[in-house]
Amino acid sequence: MSKSKRTVKLAYSVWPTGRHASAWRLPEAFNGGTVDPVYLTDTVRAAERGLFDYYFAGNAISSTAESQKTWHNDVFKIEGFTLASYAAAISRNIGLVVTVNSTYADPYDTARALVSLDHLSGGRAGLNVVLGADGIDVAAPNYGRDKHPERGDKYARAEEFIDVLQQLSDSWEDGWYVDDRDRGVFIDSSKGHPIDFRGKFYAVKGPLNVPRPPQGQVPIVHAGGSEQSLRYGAKYADVRFSPFVSSDWNRDYYRDVKSRLAEFGRDPDDQFIIPGITFYVAGTSAEAHRKFREVQNLVISEYAPQQIAALTGVAIDRHLPNERIVDIFDEQTFDSHPWLRTALDAFGDEGVTLFDLFHYVTNKGHLNQPPIVGSAKYVANWIAENFEARAFDGVKLFPAYARSPLDNFVDLVIPELQRLGVYKTSYETSTLRGHLGLPVPPNRYTKAAGKRRAEPVPA
Repeated sequence: MSKSKRTVKLAYSVWPTGRHASAWRLPEAFNGGTVDPVYLTDTVRAAERGLFDYYFAGNAISSTAESQKTWHNDVFKIEGFTLASYAAAISRNIGLVVTVNSTYADPYDTARALVSLDHLSGGRAGLNVVLGADGIDVAAPNYGRDKHPERGDKYARAEEFIDVLQQLSDSWEDGWYVDDRDRGVFIDSSKGHPIDFRGKFYAVKGPLNVPRPPQGQVPIVHAGGSEQSLRYGAKYADVRFSPFVSSDWNRDYYRDVKSRLAEFGRDPDDQFIIPGITFYVAGTSAEAHRKFREVQNLVISEYAPQQIAALTGVAIDRHLPNERIVDIFDEQTFDSHPWLRTALDAFGDEGVTLFDLFHYVTNKGHLNQPPIVGSAKYVANWIAENFEARAFDGVKLFPAYARSPLDNFVDLVIPELQRLGVYKTSYETSTLRGHLGLPVPPNRYTKAAGKRRAEPVPA
């Protein structure tokens, strides 16, 4: 990896409506992001204006209409390669990361789409590999299967999937294009290599019918908390998408994840830890906290004290919804449940009631990935401090709703990060690998041929 100055990496995650379960109800929220090309254009260009390293498209292959009651973002989710190709045409520098479920995708088709995207974007493609949540079978019937596979099988499949993908990416060496019109030679067929892969799940002959991608190998993103996921990520991933629990927890997580790369002959600096975080940022902290409270008050679930009791282990039936949590829970409870303090931080004062706390925990994700609320200086300092403490290498912006949170971050936080000297002031490269500071890896066939040529010839 390039040993240039370490700087914060930033990504933007595009959502149909936003990360928060109820923020779409705000008057200013835009909720047509699923299929609106103007929305996609605006967010891609805003993220590029903010010099973000990549624009991230999640994936959903289940199709149950009922899911809108719990997670409306998954009801409609535009296909990632289509979205990224559109984004490539209206941008120049930002990376474009597409999500593929290796449990259900075909590696040859994925390689064709991914390598094609890398060519058409000038080397800006990335791939987020997901495997599907354990025990959730809603996607399986769409692919002629009765149930989602067990964890062991899906990771074994994912290993083969990425192996095939990377071998296919290398299956054409540089120099394939000859265009010798006098001799009638268009390509050098000796530069194309069948991979002849045969495993438990896939049999792929190859070569790919698209030349090697400009990046050599497209950067891989992976997430997950299981031991299998951590091992898979250590072997293959250039970016690990992680949770953010607390600064202390994430520093330990960072060290643990980085320590795993040595087993696979990798430099710890060749993988980036990037959690997804929702920011509420405004000109002042008071404005940001007001917006956060406004959003929390839009939660539509009926107040259920047993939900808070189950999370804290404290019976609260005798307490009224408008009682302050600082008057109900003792210091030991706050120490045992750090998310209670993050709730106080997010609301910005000690007036947080049981009803407020119920709204906080009902919003999907805030317990494991607490929101960061405050002024631009506060948010920038928070990012810089955690970055410098190696709690992460950067953050992926999870907007609470569309689309002003992105504009606020770009217009307010980016200049503060630049002032602190932890963020770039211009794009220095034009590829995703370049943005990450990763070199183009050698082609395995060229490398092997060079090694053979270097071996002494027997007498």
